[in-house]
Amino acid sequence: MPGTEGVNAEALRLDGVGKSFGAITALHEAWLRVADGEFVTLLGPSGCGKTTLLNLIAGFLEADAGEIFIGGKLVTQLPVWERDLGMVFQSYALFPHMDVARNVGYGLRARGVSKSEEATRVADALALVRLSPLAGRRPKELSGGQQQRVALARALVIRPRLLLLLLDEPFSALDRNLRAEMQIELKDIQRRLGVTTIFVTHDQGEAMSMSDRVAVMSEGRILQVDTPEGIYRRPAHPFVASFVGDATVLSGRFRARDGAMAAVEAAGLTFTVPAAPLDGLAEGAAVSVYLRPEHLVAGEEGLAGTVTSRAYLGDRAELVVDSPEAGRILLRVPGVEALTRWPTGAPIRISFAGVEAVAFPM
Repeated sequence: MPGTEGVNAEALRLDGVGKSFGAITALHEAWLRVADGEFVTLLGPSGCGKTTLLNLIAGFLEADAGEIFIGGKLVTQLPVWERDLGMVFQSYALFPHMDVARNVGYGLRARGVSKSEEATRVADALALVRLSPLAGRRPKELSGGQQQRVALARALVIRPRLLLLLLDEPFSALDRNLRAEMQIELKDIQRRLGVTTIFVTHDQGEAMSMSDRVAVMSEGRILQVDTPEGIYRRPAHPFVASFVGDATVLSGRFRARDGAMAAVEAAGLTFTVPAAPLDGLAEGAAVSVYLRPEHLVAGEEGLAGTVTSRAYLGDRAELVVDSPEAGRILLRVPGVEALTRWPTGAPIRISFAGVEAVAFPM
């Protein structure tokens, strides 16, 4: 069961949850454990099943198979309002005829909370998202970022067991600086409150920067659940290796296994890689070797190639190199001097010594 290892107190548990729409299977037996206080992101391209999974957790869709537990309570058949959830929607779903304070307090009024407690909790929630001065404004008088904060305050004011951010492309409407600010602010609020959060995005930068763990999805399946570092450095599936971050892919051959590691050859070089993805392969079997661009070294030794394009990235340069032995190679070179040392068309040599790599059967 992917994603179940090393997690103790559970805020959310999915046991083989599946969903089909007619002949189309949108979600294949999803298994997931989320600990109290975790920030877990469902990451994958459009159509991979992540929004379907979030809607199943929320109760907007009924599962065809499996069971859903929130805080240890079976909720598979329970309606949305009985699942102890706070939700922030893509459209924010604010009431245009209500001011900010009334919008935030709506869930409390629906739960029969007294007016005095509502006022106190709304004030606390607005202070949390830094919107206290705007309590009397209507949604149309707010910016997109401010509306998002109101929606977040409304979700948090009810003190939910689980916060669902139903926001595929959550910060896409915001400019770059505000987007970065909102990411930092959301993660800071989540940490301070300790609320378990499930977040949906196809933006790997958002997922990697905000999450305690990331569940990478493709074609209705959860392929790997791990920390951002684990997802990047130890991908368990070729889709994960290619979707998260950049990589150079070399064609090679499996040579031998030695405990948890294995030897593979590619481009005339030998790489030591994790053995688990290569279980059952015979010597000489074809493999694909994935190399991260920052692990490669440009210099005077190694494979020969020619720089075919380059890009300035501030503190480093990104070079694309064509090598007769290895094909297309992507690497990042620290320092802006790389742009003058290796212009387009310049010869270059690339060293793979000590590089971290992973390999998968072809």
